Amino acid sequence: MANQRGYKVHCNGNDFIIINNADLKETLDDTFIQRVCDRENGIGADGLLLINLKIDGYDFKMDYYNNDGSWETMCANGALCAINLLQSQAYPFNYNKFLAGDGEHEFNIIDDILSIRMKPPAFTTDDIKVAGHIGAHIDSGAKHFVTQSNINAMDKLHEIAQSIRYDDCFAPVGLNVNFLQINNPHEINVITYEKGIEKIMRSCGSGSVASAFYGAQKESIHSPLTIINPGGKMKLIFNDDWSEVWLTSHPTIEFEINP
Repeated sequence: MANQRGYKVHCNGNDFIIINNADLKETLDDTFIQRVCDRENGIGADGLLLINLKIDGYDFKMDYYNNDGSWETMCANGALCAINLLQSQAYPFNYNKFLAGDGEHEFNIIDDILSIRMKPPAFTTDDIKVAGHIGAHIDSGAKHFVTQSNINAMDKLHEIAQSIRYDDCFAPVGLNVNFLQINNPHEINVITYEKGIEKIMRSCGSGSVASAFYGAQKESIHSPLTIINPGGKMKLIFNDDWSEVWLTSHPTIEFEINP
């Protein structure tokens, strides 16, 4: 990324490189994305966010790419990071709306606390058994398979997640896998394995929303909800029919990447 300006950011340990489309100097292809996201020879990140500020009716458009170069519909942590970065640059938000691959999203900034409105989650399947584990495919802006689990060993969860992610049921693209633990009506634990990155994540926003939605169909879960990921906590506020879902977390700017 010697000739490319950008920023390194993270949200609860889920880290990204952000590039403004107007500053893009290199071809945005798999090779470039893999190179800059490489943790040994590049800057290192879970993914790359390309931001376009010239979108009629919206403050910006966000395209998210996993660190293998594959495009994904939505990354909630990435969106929070993008809003945080633009806010730090005194960018004028005229609409409090942005576009992602899954469509339009609203956002709020109240006392420097950022919240984004998520796509209402929906079941793509009923409970099904995949690779010996019962759960459901849920679309929360990105595609997730959520299953309840009390396993805490990360190596074991990684093994289980890969067996689900690569199962023929979800071929050829696969999907993300979430492990849910319900602590009480206002707190859950979520561990996410993300396709395209192929590892257990420190944090995942859309996966946390999918897990909360799934858990609410199984047990009594109420808003406001604290969601604990390995990298930190999120707050989720939702109404009874999940038509309004707002996610709050902790985006951080690490450093500017200068050419």
